[in-house]
Amino acid sequence: MRILAVAGLTTMLLGSGAIAAPTAFAAPAALAAPAKDGPVEHRLAATFAAGDDYWTPERMRAAQPLAAPAGSAKAATSRATTSAAAGEPVEFAPVAGPRPGPKPTNGFPFVAKAAAQQTWKGGGLIAKTAGKVFGTGGNGKNFVASGTVVNSADGDVIVTVAHAMIDGEGRWSTNLVFVPAYKDGAAPYGKFTARTMYIWSGYYKDNAHQPPLDFGMLVVNKVKSKTPVQTVGGQGIRFNVTTEGTSNTLFGYPSNGNGGKTLQYCSGASVNPSYGMKYAMLCDMGGGSSGGPWFQEFNRTTGTGYVISAHALRNTTTSYGAYFGPEALATFRAAVAA
Repeated sequence: MRILAVAGLTTMLLGSGAIAAPTAFAAPAALAAPAKDGPVEHRLAATFAAGDDYWTPERMRAAQPLAAPAGSAKAATSRATTSAAAGEPVEFAPVAGPRPGPKPTNGFPFVAKAAAQQTWKGGGLIAKTAGKVFGTGGNGKNFVASGTVVNSADGDVIVTVAHAMIDGEGRWSTNLVFVPAYKDGAAPYGKFTARTMYIWSGYYKDNAHQPPLDFGMLVVNKVKSKTPVQTVGGQGIRFNVTTEGTSNTLFGYPSNGNGGKTLQYCSGASVNPSYGMKYAMLCDMGGGSSGGPWFQEFNRTTGTGYVISAHALRNTTTSYGAYFGPEALATFRAAVAA
């Protein structure tokens, strides 16, 4: 494990070796040039303002949708790479919470192939495990993204995107909190404050974000002495796989869908990806849906499936997700071990 001093913040590059001498960087952007690739850990201060004392219903409603960093898609086409051909498939199965999810609304639509988003009325586990990620960016402005609880050993890992954790100037986000089953300012299962963030070292490179590595893991604190998995359950997650032969299902809280008040989804077949990304599908979910879970083998009756990516980038017609390959698996394992 190598400690990186980044603008006075506690950041670590995780690896298999012994602790090396600290390396000082003049600016946050130097985070992009570690000596060795690996998961990067950033710990939030124990006393940061979040939870009920900061994230009131009014602040949550007023938070602005998180957008993909400007210029990141263009930068990714030639520089960022992932080990798409490496590694054996690894999966962790979904686990139900202490209480079943809400029942489906009669006659809810499940569109097999459509670009238009729909409001999720199917109930099941996804209605509890999907939620909003709130935070304060390096510019001091509050933002909102999406995320989901996944099954893990300690039950405290939330999958989202890296650009919810670090901004276009290399500054880490603060005040991060995950609100499962968010609905119009309500937090029915509580607000899980983040204590540690994990991204891959190559994500912020050459002073630019790299979408093919745009995935991140939050490790959160307990609410009422229970982890997120103990509270709402956790979705499955897979690494080193593809979506060939299966349809995609993507969830999130986009601002252009009921004003971000409700959980939305798109479903359909894969289309040709761009920007160096692995996954692509037609979907019109806009800002605020970044970090939403991208599923393989989603069961619309139980609301369960396997997360294989997170919504990272969108153009006028298409949504894109990064490949959960060896880099994502190593980042996830670092979060699980925290």
